[in-house]
Amino acid sequence: MASPVAYNPFDPEQVDRQEEILPTLRQQCPVAELMPGVFYVTRHDELTAVSRDADRFNQAPFRPLDEDTRRPDELQLGESNPPGHTRVRKIFQSVLSPPRVRAIEPRIARVCAELVDGFAARGSADLIAELGRPLPAQVIGHLAGIPETDRGYLHTYSDLVVASTQEQDPVRRQVAEDALVDFDARLLDLIRERRTSTSRPDDALSAFVDYRDDDGEALSDEKILLHLSKDMITGGIDTTTHLVGNLFYDLAITPGLYERIRADRSLVPAAVEESLRRRPVVSCLFRRPPADTEIAGTPIPAGSVVVLGYASANHDESVFPHPEVFDVDRGEALRRQLGFGWGVHLCVGASLARLEGALVLNAVLDRCANLRLAPGFEYERVRFFMMRGPVRLDVEFDPVPQSPLGLLGTSKARHDDSEIVTP
Repeated sequence: MASPVAYNPFDPEQVDRQEEILPTLRQQCPVAELMPGVFYVTRHDELTAVSRDADRFNQAPFRPLDEDTRRPDELQLGESNPPGHTRVRKIFQSVLSPPRVRAIEPRIARVCAELVDGFAARGSADLIAELGRPLPAQVIGHLAGIPETDRGYLHTYSDLVVASTQEQDPVRRQVAEDALVDFDARLLDLIRERRTSTSRPDDALSAFVDYRDDDGEALSDEKILLHLSKDMITGGIDTTTHLVGNLFYDLAITPGLYERIRADRSLVPAAVEESLRRRPVVSCLFRRPPADTEIAGTPIPAGSVVVLGYASANHDESVFPHPEVFDVDRGEALRRQLGFGWGVHLCVGASLARLEGALVLNAVLDRCANLRLAPGFEYERVRFFMMRGPVRLDVEFDPVPQSPLGLLGTSKARHDDSEIVTP
């Protein structure tokens, strides 16, 4: 069906206004042809059905309108299809399994507490610069096997990777690509060093180096670099930064909710899930059917771009009543939020992101009361069309003295694996 309203999901300016546009699309057509050959899936049921059907709807590149001359083995995990996708995903699943994530919970909690201690007494902070950026860089750096001396650069590196793949301006995109060269060379050195090491730590770098396919072939250095840098470092850092920013922004603007959660920490997991629903970090991803097909009665020609509109489906009124409200009392409905995608391409780091979200929220709740936006603050979204998160988040709060027993000893267990959904 032709779109009843003009909307270009690849235009950052229009994405900024999507909350004004998407309800009309959702109400009038489940599949909207936004431009010739580009079909936007607006509703929850249709989006999850497409996501489950990986054979009929192949994964498409992150920039699906651009000419793409890459070979299948040069694609990132989130752009690839089985069987290559399956092999690489299994490596990540071994590194990011729920038991392994639980094992590093004390480390993540300690990093959260230390970061919050850095600004808690001041009564104000930019929660992106002082929390959202450094936290995932430290966590992913540890899991990936990046030396501590290099972890301070990881978020800048992640920003450059995103710019090199999503920046609309070709000149700025080339500048970002050029800036990646030196650290890519550093990562290649680490890969080669790990291959010759007789004592390998249990991390992602070792998992990739040790991998062998059914024929006994190892992954090339360049293949390991691709998935370590683009999928793990960037995929694990940039997205978590935006989750932190979106979560605290909505808590700060929803009257009474922050203090309610501060008094009842059992609501922390629901707050993280509701943030992923209310403002999904990734607004959309793409499929491309290899043969003529249809979605909800709408013909989809072979080779078309199918846009999975998470930002729309997560606000589907038939699944999430009053979708514009940040509501931690949605109960079982929250298990259907699509902030991590769905189907075979469900975010492989979902378990880790949930844990980071819960622990960072608890760390702030422990030391900061009455959280609110700083006077004059206005939400400014990052400029890449696929991503949703604030550039900065200036807040004020009433400082809470640290317990003499230490935060880790006084905080309750506040992460529940039952919240983890595997479609």
